[in-house]
Amino acid sequence: MADAVQAIWRAMVSFAQSDLGPVPSPRWHIILTGQIAHILIGAVLALYRAPLLLVLVVFCGWVAKELLGDIPNSGGVWLVMADSVADLFFGALGYIVAKSQMEKARQDRCQRTEGANRERAENVEVSK
Repeated sequence: MADAVQAIWRAMVSFAQSDLGPVPSPRWHIILTGQIAHILIGAVLALYRAPLLLVLVVFCGWVAKELLGDIPNSGGVWLVMADSVADLFFGALGYIVAKSQMEKARQDRCQRTEGANRERAENVEVSK
């Protein structure tokens, strides 16, 4: 089992390595790229307009993975608990930010459409 964990860790570290930076990557770089990935998970759920039920299932599965997998396997180390909370926070943040920006863009598009329709109607009335 320890070999599998080490293999997974090496694979994760290889994804976080920069082609331009030192090898191995500094710890802050690995943590930063991991949190960016969590933000993107949430953003993808929002950008692909996943139904709210699917979003809740994904986040519930994610919470279960953290509570039933990561934290018990670490022996309850507070750093792992903090990491689990941060992972979920950044995932939710990515979803909320992407969803709010999509809603803002939709409202802007509706306002532009209403303005164009109003202008078109005024032009029709003037030409009569």
